Amino acid sequence: MNTNQPSAQVEVPSLRKLLTATAVALILAGAILVTIVLPAEYGIDPLRTGRALGLTALSEASEEPAKPEAAAPVAVDVTPERTSIDPVLEQPADGGAPTVKNVFIPQRNRFQFDSREITLEPGEGMEIKYNMRKGAGLNYSWTASAPVFFEFHGEPDVKPAGKAGTDYYESYELDNKKGKSESHGTFLAPSTGIHGWFWENKTGGKVTLKLVSAGFYDWITQNRKDKHTAFKPMDAYEIPGHPKVPDEVLK
Repeated sequence: MNTNQPSAQVEVPSLRKLLTATAVALILAGAILVTIVLPAEYGIDPLRTGRALGLTALSEASEEPAKPEAAAPVAVDVTPERTSIDPVLEQPADGGAPTVKNVFIPQRNRFQFDSREITLEPGEGMEIKYNMRKGAGLNYSWTASAPVFFEFHGEPDVKPAGKAGTDYYESYELDNKKGKSESHGTFLAPSTGIHGWFWENKTGGKVTLKLVSAGFYDWITQNRKDKHTAFKPMDAYEIPGHPKVPDEVLK
């Protein structure tokens, strides 16, 4: 029995067959590119096959970006902060007690108070201002040992258009003719910023100025001899105890 049988031989294609197969593949790829890819992706249809097959519509759709959906409107509270008290009397329908609205302005923090005594030299001027939010209230009293010229004014944090970078301020009260030795009142801040006084001593001697304030402010700033200083106001709730003052019965 003969066991030495010849092994199977693998036929290697000739160079001519390889070149022929490569040429056929390139022709098929070119045909697919011209008839399908170019019309569908780029709208190029030299043989009109893309329009016949409906492929050019794909390129037209891809060229138009999808329009973003309009965002749903967001409700914005445009109610302005009140800067004045405007009482409104409303009569109830059931005949009960009437209601008076708009008699106070809510504040975000508890009130502060401050008391200081200042001596102004002859010809000296200085400023005391309070950092206040729009609608915040300030009760004040100041007295001077002699009449002083003054201006009560404010510097809003947000300046009007065209005033950015300038020394813009708004005047509330001005007395530079005769002067005063005292002033008392209640002030409501028309804007968020610093609000207060400039005093000037035009007498020939020293003037003692006493200022007492209570209201809704965050800090106090002083401008004296071209030096700006910030002060922390007193906190009524941090005082260890209230002074004991005997009651006085008037009548």
